[in-house]
Amino acid sequence: MKCPFCNQENTRVIDSRPVPDNNSIRRRRQCDECGKRFTTYEKIETIPLTVIKKDQSREQYERRKIQDGITRACYKRPVSVERIESLMDEIETEVFN
Repeated sequence: MKCPFCNQENTRVIDSRPVPDNNSIRRRRQCDECGKRFTTYEKIETIPLTVIKKDQSREQYERRKIQDGITRACYKRPVSVERIESLMDEIETEVFN
């Protein structure tokens, strides 16, 4: 990481903390050359997921479509919205891994 003050590449991390949105990390850094401190935010880069359909057409993944299908399948069944949400989280974790 380059120092924004002196453009030297020798910086070290003093403190790391997750940001409340859970998608980034706040790092407090100090330059070894000039001694000044600065903060960086590192965000996780996600690769857009593409779904290949039966007719071989491709489209962007949409969580809402799978959730709508599960909701329709659970219609008139004793399945809570919270359970559907947790199931969606499990499916997405498995697919993205």
